[in-house]
Amino acid sequence: MVTTRSRAYNQHSGVEAETLTDIRRRWSSYLHAQNYHALILEVLSQELKKYTNSTVIFPTSLSKIMRECFLILASAPRIFAAAVDGVLTHQFPINQDLQVEYEQIQERAHVQPSIYIHLLASPSGIAPTPNQYMTIRSHILKYLSTAPEDREPAFLIDNISHPPTSISAINNGYRKYLHTATTRRSPRREETMLTFCAGIERRFSETPPGERDTPLAHPPGECGYALNSHVRLAQHRKHVSSNYVMNLVSDICAYLHASGEFQQRFSMHPYIIYLIFRPSQVAIAEMFCSGLLQVYVENGGGFNYYPAGLSTWSKWRVAGEVWREHERYVRATSGLEGNLKRQRERVEGYALGLEEGVAEVVREALESGSEEEDGDDGEWVPEDGDGDVEEVTRRLERL
Repeated sequence: MVTTRSRAYNQHSGVEAETLTDIRRRWSSYLHAQNYHALILEVLSQELKKYTNSTVIFPTSLSKIMRECFLILASAPRIFAAAVDGVLTHQFPINQDLQVEYEQIQERAHVQPSIYIHLLASPSGIAPTPNQYMTIRSHILKYLSTAPEDREPAFLIDNISHPPTSISAINNGYRKYLHTATTRRSPRREETMLTFCAGIERRFSETPPGERDTPLAHPPGECGYALNSHVRLAQHRKHVSSNYVMNLVSDICAYLHASGEFQQRFSMHPYIIYLIFRPSQVAIAEMFCSGLLQVYVENGGGFNYYPAGLSTWSKWRVAGEVWREHERYVRATSGLEGNLKRQRERVEGYALGLEEGVAEVVREALESGSEEEDGDDGEWVPEDGDGDVEEVTRRLERL
């Protein structure tokens, strides 16, 4: 059994008793204490179950998945930690160390695959309050409505961003962020929006009444992988091949500011938070970072509405020698080797008080963490059964 607070709740009263803020703060404390194994096991316990019937291919070895997570945490920059802490948007404008580090990350991300995020915040980096989040929710519900009194706000919202929408289309039930190539109003998109609204309400209800006018401790966010994050973020800014939940929220916030209902104009703040250096990391990094940052619609944490790792084919466009150069760069510029050494030292002799099953899988994951034993380019080669994560999930449940 993994002796974490999350597991205790699962055994007695269920995870519902623990708020998103509780989870994020505990995970932040794990990260700063370099208690990587506990952080990885908790995130994977939440996330891997989403992939039971998924087309995303992961190794069916828990230690191989954990290995990549150890490498991610051990090489993560300070800006990654600030994102986990929920302080990135308001610390970045005033923290010179973060700014200098980010210049290096941005430069490298022109040639190296990476993980990026969007965070909803005011120009000064402050997240909306729970009450303001509920105001956004009410306008999403009005946007979904076809009632005559809700048509004008929908028209104004749909004309915040290009392309414009006609009032006749709005009157006929069309909504920019509900249409697809095959339908004017996608039932799946409507369902996703309703799930997001339920997530906002859940997050609001988790907040004590006296704190509902206090900015959220962790801004709502969106997380993704890109071969070139600069190009991908530019697409998002133009709402091209982008996230329709995030884009609708952005336009609603612009509408609420223009109408005077919100004093600040909340918008999406983009950051590149992690440089990927092995092809075997790509799907795992997107899955792990999305889970760690709790960016899914169902809990009100953010705007992601499907499991991560579904669009990572571009990693095959990177040659093996280029991946090896990326790894050399990360090992030379991060604290990776020293952090992995400390992890191994803590595990030896059950220094962390780990139970035997947990110690075994952690040790397996760390044994080759500093070696490229999976292949010349660090890529694991899928075998029969890989992609079916049921056995990995069962092993997690047994720990």
